[in-house]
Amino acid sequence: MRALRSLVSIRSHVGAWGAWLFTLPLGVALGCSDPAPELEPPGSGGAGASGAGGAGAGGIGGAGAGGIGGAGAGGSGGAAGAAGASGAPARCEVPTAPVLEYLHVGATLAFHASGPVEVGTSLDRAAREPERWERRSSVTLAESATASAVKVFARLAEPTCEPAGWFEHVYELRQSYDGPAGVAGSLALDKASPRIVGWATGFVSPVQYGADVDAAWRTPERALGPAVGTSFDILCLGNGGRATLRFEPPITDGPGGDFAVFENAFNDTFLELGFVEVSSDGEHFARFSSAYLGDASRAGSQVQQADFSAGLAGKYRQGYGVVFDLALLRYAPEVQAGRVDLRAITHVRIVDIIGDGSVEDSFGHPIYDPTPTTGSGGFDLDAIAVLHAAP
Repeated sequence: MRALRSLVSIRSHVGAWGAWLFTLPLGVALGCSDPAPELEPPGSGGAGASGAGGAGAGGIGGAGAGGIGGAGAGGSGGAAGAAGASGAPARCEVPTAPVLEYLHVGATLAFHASGPVEVGTSLDRAAREPERWERRSSVTLAESATASAVKVFARLAEPTCEPAGWFEHVYELRQSYDGPAGVAGSLALDKASPRIVGWATGFVSPVQYGADVDAAWRTPERALGPAVGTSFDILCLGNGGRATLRFEPPITDGPGGDFAVFENAFNDTFLELGFVEVSSDGEHFARFSSAYLGDASRAGSQVQQADFSAGLAGKYRQGYGVVFDLALLRYAPEVQAGRVDLRAITHVRIVDIIGDGSVEDSFGHPIYDPTPTTGSGGFDLDAIAVLHAAP
């Protein structure tokens, strides 16, 4: 493998991007990223990815606005001291930031917590600690001509409880995200994949339809069972709408991806996007982190690119699903607080994105997709497949 260099810079999260504080040279060999660690039983404690308690892609990126907290993502500071829904003891707060398997170079990870934060990095994927801790609240993976990987750490600088865990995650850096189904490197899941062990079994009524959806498309039953892969056997959410499907048995956190969402795009460029949220009680939801690389030139355009986005449903043509890994939610505030149990996900909610730039991803970037659409406006849900089901 060829050693690659990029720059990781850590800087203050105060003011407009702040001043550069120091730069770490990276010499990292390209390779496949390690799978995200799976969760330990509640109360296992410990530091790092498996012991920080909780799962979390987000905490950033509220319902449609990319703000801290919001629908499904919870508040920014976690919930240290709160008892878990399953009776598990509370864990100390862990700072939150967007968590994705792959991240675009130049991205800034802004950590949020109830107090001052320390951050650090390591070039060793197996490292238990960073090379050094710095009292800063953001990490910027500087622009580079090539891709590499870096392990990012964050913790409270002044923890108020014990044991104090921390955030740790390996980010595999890319210039862009994976492309359309059938293209080399695409992560699209075929609806006939042998990895699929089940499908959605029910839905929450009433569906919260958005604007511009005719009665003929208000058919939640069509989103149950296997994906069909056509333009017609779907539930249309409408512009800004949302729908929640139920699963029996629940989805559980296993190795790699745990479920996949199928939309009905009729080609590789007419892509209607949606946020994805999960719940273990139908009340408290955690949202997956997302990233979008398109710009204002895509506003109102019916030509999008699959490699613009990550962590969003709807990026592939019909018959192919976007896979979601529950382990990426291990630091989400709702998971840290014990209100979402990643071993027993009973509900998955899809939230249509009004792609006119008014809705942002987890990094504060505007999201664009074919908006407005009428008659069958917004996200068209074909099905949700289960890859790991609870016993």
